[in-house]
Amino acid sequence: MAAGQRGVALLVVMAALLLGSIALLGSLQVSWLGERRVGSESDAQRAYAAAQALIRDAELDILGLRADGSPCDNDPAAQSGCRARDPAAPHYPQDDDDLDLLRQQLKAGHRNCLRGICLPDTVDALQGAWSEDLAAMTSGSGDTAIAATYGQFTMSRPDITDNALLDPSTPLAWYWVEVFRYSQAAGILNPSGDLPVPDRRHPFVYRITAYAKGLKPGTRAHLRSVFVPYPQNQNP
Repeated sequence: MAAGQRGVALLVVMAALLLGSIALLGSLQVSWLGERRVGSESDAQRAYAAAQALIRDAELDILGLRADGSPCDNDPAAQSGCRARDPAAPHYPQDDDDLDLLRQQLKAGHRNCLRGICLPDTVDALQGAWSEDLAAMTSGSGDTAIAATYGQFTMSRPDITDNALLDPSTPLAWYWVEVFRYSQAAGILNPSGDLPVPDRRHPFVYRITAYAKGLKPGTRAHLRSVFVPYPQNQNP
Protein backbone atom coordinates (compact mmCIF):
# COMPACT_ATOMS: atom_id res chain seq x y z
CA MET A 1 0.00 0.00 0.00
CA ALA A 2 2.82 2.37 0.90
CA ALA A 3 4.56 1.58 -2.38
CA GLY A 4 1.37 2.40 -4.30
CA GLN A 5 1.03 5.71 -2.48
CA ARG A 6 4.64 6.54 -3.25
CA GLY A 7 3.97 5.79 -6.93
CA VAL A 8 0.92 8.08 -6.98
CA ALA A 9 2.88 10.81 -5.20
CA LEU A 10 5.66 10.54 -7.76
CA LEU A 11 3.16 10.91 -10.59
CA VAL A 12 1.66 13.97 -8.90
CA VAL A 13 5.10 15.55 -8.47
CA MET A 14 6.01 14.81 -12.10
CA ALA A 15 2.72 16.28 -13.30
CA ALA A 16 3.29 19.40 -11.17
CA LEU A 17 6.81 19.75 -12.57
CA LEU A 18 5.48 19.36 -16.11
CA LEU A 19 2.77 21.96 -15.56
CA GLY A 20 5.31 24.30 -13.97
CA SER A 21 7.66 23.88 -16.94
CA ILE A 22 4.83 24.60 -19.37
CA ALA A 23 3.88 27.71 -17.42
CA LEU A 24 7.49 28.89 -17.35
CA LEU A 25 7.93 28.33 -21.07
CA GLY A 26 4.69 30.19 -21.72
CA SER A 27 5.86 33.09 -19.58
CA LEU A 28 9.21 33.21 -21.37
CA GLN A 29 7.47 33.13 -24.75
CA VAL A 30 5.16 35.99 -23.77
CA SER A 31 8.16 37.98 -22.55
CA TRP A 32 10.08 37.27 -25.77
CA LEU A 33 7.12 38.27 -27.92
CA GLY A 34 6.72 41.43 -25.87
CA GLU A 35 10.37 42.37 -26.32
CA ARG A 36 10.14 41.61 -30.01
CA ARG A 37 7.04 43.76 -30.36
CA VAL A 38 8.69 46.63 -28.49
CA GLY A 39 11.80 46.28 -30.67
CA SER A 40 9.71 46.32 -33.85
CA GLU A 41 7.75 49.36 -32.68
CA SER A 42 10.98 51.16 -31.82
CA ASP A 43 12.43 50.33 -35.23
CA ALA A 44 9.29 51.56 -36.97
CA GLN A 45 9.42 54.82 -34.99
CA ARG A 46 13.08 55.24 -35.91
CA ALA A 47 12.30 54.76 -39.62
CA TYR A 48 9.40 57.22 -39.43
CA ALA A 49 11.60 59.80 -37.70
CA ALA A 50 14.24 59.32 -40.41
CA ALA A 51 11.65 59.92 -43.14
CA GLN A 52 10.49 63.10 -41.37
CA ALA A 53 14.09 64.33 -41.12
CA LEU A 54 14.53 63.66 -44.85
CA ILE A 55 11.48 65.79 -45.66
CA ARG A 56 12.95 68.72 -43.71
CA ASP A 57 16.36 68.20 -45.28
CA ALA A 58 14.84 68.17 -48.77
CA GLU A 59 13.04 71.45 -48.07
CA LEU A 60 16.37 73.06 -47.11
CA ASP A 61 17.88 71.60 -50.27
CA ILE A 62 15.13 73.17 -52.39
CA LEU A 63 15.56 76.52 -50.65
CA GLY A 64 19.32 76.44 -51.20
CA LEU A 65 20.06 76.55 -47.48
CA ARG A 66 22.55 74.72 -45.36
CA ALA A 67 21.56 72.94 -42.16
CA ASP A 68 22.35 76.01 -40.07
CA GLY A 69 19.99 78.13 -42.19
CA SER A 70 22.71 80.07 -44.00
CA PRO A 71 22.37 80.50 -47.79
CA CYS A 72 24.46 78.27 -50.00
CA ASP A 73 25.52 81.36 -51.95
CA ASN A 74 27.66 82.31 -48.96
CA ASP A 75 29.73 79.17 -49.43
CA PRO A 76 32.50 79.83 -52.00
CA ALA A 77 32.88 76.07 -52.46
CA ALA A 78 29.19 75.32 -52.81
CA GLN A 79 29.81 71.76 -53.90
CA SER A 80 31.14 70.96 -50.41
CA GLY A 81 27.58 70.75 -49.18
CA CYS A 82 25.09 72.66 -51.27
CA ARG A 83 24.26 72.24 -54.91
CA ALA A 84 26.63 74.18 -57.13
CA ARG A 85 24.91 76.19 -59.84
CA ASP A 86 26.90 74.31 -62.43
CA PRO A 87 25.45 73.84 -65.94
CA ALA A 88 26.68 70.25 -65.80
CA ALA A 89 24.98 69.40 -62.48
CA PRO A 90 21.22 69.27 -61.78
CA HIS A 91 19.87 72.03 -59.55
CA TYR A 92 16.40 73.36 -58.81
CA PRO A 93 15.05 75.66 -61.53
CA GLN A 94 14.51 79.38 -61.03
CA ASP A 95 12.85 80.02 -64.40
CA ASP A 96 11.83 78.32 -67.65
CA ASP A 97 15.38 78.38 -69.03
CA ASP A 98 16.55 76.45 -65.98
CA LEU A 99 13.71 73.99 -66.50
CA ASP A 100 14.79 73.26 -70.07
CA LEU A 101 18.38 72.75 -68.93
CA LEU A 102 17.25 70.47 -66.12
CA ARG A 103 15.27 68.34 -68.55
CA GLN A 104 18.43 67.74 -70.58
CA GLN A 105 20.52 66.94 -67.49
CA LEU A 106 18.07 64.43 -66.08
CA LYS A 107 17.94 62.33 -69.23
CA ALA A 108 21.06 60.59 -67.94
CA GLY A 109 19.22 59.40 -64.83
CA HIS A 110 16.59 56.79 -64.13
CA ARG A 111 12.99 57.89 -64.73
CA ASN A 112 14.19 61.44 -65.41
CA CYS A 113 15.73 61.61 -61.92
CA LEU A 114 19.29 62.33 -60.87
CA ARG A 115 20.90 63.37 -57.58
CA GLY A 116 17.54 63.65 -55.86
CA ILE A 117 15.80 65.85 -58.48
CA CYS A 118 13.12 64.47 -60.79
CA LEU A 119 11.26 66.00 -63.71
CA PRO A 120 8.50 63.46 -64.45
CA ASP A 121 6.34 63.64 -67.53
CA THR A 122 3.14 63.48 -65.47
CA VAL A 123 2.15 63.83 -61.80
CA ASP A 124 1.54 60.05 -61.68
CA ALA A 125 4.78 58.91 -63.33
CA LEU A 126 6.57 58.25 -60.02
CA GLN A 127 3.52 57.38 -57.94
CA GLY A 128 4.68 53.85 -57.13
CA ALA A 129 8.43 54.29 -57.56
CA TRP A 130 9.10 53.93 -53.82
CA SER A 131 7.66 50.40 -53.80
CA GLU A 132 7.85 49.11 -57.37
CA ASP A 133 11.22 50.51 -58.40
CA LEU A 134 13.06 51.19 -55.16
CA ALA A 135 16.29 49.37 -56.07
CA ALA A 136 16.74 51.51 -59.18
CA MET A 137 15.61 54.72 -57.47
CA THR A 138 18.21 54.28 -54.73
CA SER A 139 21.02 53.11 -57.00
CA GLY A 140 24.26 54.85 -57.92
CA SER A 141 26.50 57.11 -55.89
CA GLY A 142 28.02 60.56 -56.24
CA ASP A 143 27.19 62.20 -59.56
CA THR A 144 25.31 59.08 -60.74
CA ALA A 145 23.08 58.72 -57.66
CA ILE A 146 19.37 58.76 -58.46
CA ALA A 147 18.07 59.69 -55.00
CA ALA A 148 19.66 61.99 -52.42
CA THR A 149 20.71 61.11 -48.88
CA TYR A 150 20.43 63.07 -45.66
CA GLY A 151 22.78 66.04 -45.53
CA GLN A 152 24.18 65.44 -49.00
CA PHE A 153 23.29 68.95 -50.14
CA THR A 154 22.67 70.74 -46.86
CA MET A 155 25.63 69.62 -44.75
CA SER A 156 23.20 68.28 -42.13
CA ARG A 157 24.94 65.89 -39.74
CA PRO A 158 23.23 62.58 -39.02
CA ASP A 159 24.88 62.36 -35.59
CA ILE A 160 22.82 65.35 -34.46
CA THR A 161 19.61 63.41 -35.06
CA ASP A 162 20.95 60.33 -33.26
CA ASN A 163 19.38 58.19 -35.99
CA ALA A 164 21.61 55.52 -37.52
CA LEU A 165 19.33 55.19 -40.54
CA LEU A 166 20.46 58.61 -41.79
CA ASP A 167 24.16 57.75 -41.90
CA PRO A 168 25.18 58.29 -45.57
CA SER A 169 28.05 55.77 -45.28
CA THR A 170 25.49 52.97 -44.90
CA PRO A 171 22.42 54.48 -46.56
CA LEU A 172 19.07 53.20 -45.41
CA ALA A 173 17.14 56.40 -46.16
CA TRP A 174 16.71 58.47 -49.32
CA TYR A 175 14.61 61.25 -50.81
CA TRP A 176 13.80 62.56 -54.25
CA VAL A 177 12.00 65.74 -55.28
CA GLU A 178 9.64 66.00 -58.25
CA VAL A 179 9.53 69.43 -59.93
CA PHE A 180 6.26 70.66 -61.45
CA ARG A 181 5.12 73.95 -62.87
CA TYR A 182 2.14 75.11 -60.83
CA SER A 183 -0.07 75.04 -63.91
CA GLN A 184 0.68 71.32 -64.33
CA ALA A 185 0.43 70.31 -60.67
CA ALA A 186 -3.34 70.17 -60.18
CA GLY A 187 -3.12 66.44 -59.50
CA ILE A 188 -0.93 66.87 -56.42
CA LEU A 189 -2.48 69.94 -54.82
CA ASN A 190 -4.54 69.58 -51.67
CA PRO A 191 -8.29 69.62 -52.54
CA SER A 192 -8.95 71.74 -49.45
CA GLY A 193 -7.08 74.57 -51.13
CA ASP A 194 -4.79 75.28 -48.19
CA LEU A 195 -1.63 74.96 -50.27
CA PRO A 196 -0.28 78.41 -51.16
CA VAL A 197 0.03 79.59 -54.75
CA PRO A 198 3.67 80.04 -55.80
CA ASP A 199 5.03 83.44 -56.73
CA ARG A 200 5.03 84.13 -60.47
CA ARG A 201 8.79 84.55 -60.49
CA HIS A 202 9.16 81.04 -59.08
CA PRO A 203 6.14 79.17 -60.48
CA PHE A 204 7.18 75.75 -59.25
CA VAL A 205 5.68 73.19 -56.89
CA TYR A 206 7.79 70.40 -55.41
CA ARG A 207 6.67 66.98 -54.26
CA ILE A 208 9.09 65.32 -51.86
CA THR A 209 9.21 61.56 -51.39
CA ALA A 210 11.14 60.22 -48.39
CA TYR A 211 11.82 56.54 -47.85
CA ALA A 212 13.59 54.85 -44.94
CA LYS A 213 14.35 51.22 -44.15
CA GLY A 214 14.56 50.07 -40.57
CA LEU A 215 17.30 48.00 -38.98
CA LYS A 216 14.93 45.04 -38.80
CA PRO A 217 13.80 43.21 -41.95
CA GLY A 218 10.45 44.46 -43.17
CA THR A 219 10.48 47.81 -41.39
CA ARG A 220 9.71 50.62 -43.84
CA ALA A 221 8.60 54.24 -43.66
CA HIS A 222 7.37 56.24 -46.65
CA LEU A 223 6.29 59.88 -46.54
CA ARG A 224 5.31 62.36 -49.23
CA SER A 225 4.97 66.11 -48.94
CA VAL A 226 4.13 68.97 -51.31
CA PHE A 227 6.26 72.07 -50.84
CA VAL A 228 5.84 75.61 -52.21
CA PRO A 229 9.06 77.44 -51.23
CA TYR A 230 8.11 80.87 -52.58
CA PRO A 231 4.40 81.57 -52.03
CA GLN A 232 2.76 84.73 -53.30
CA ASN A 233 3.36 87.89 -51.25
CA GLN A 234 5.95 86.09 -49.14
CA ASN A 235 8.98 86.40 -51.40
CA PRO A 236 12.11 87.74 -49.75
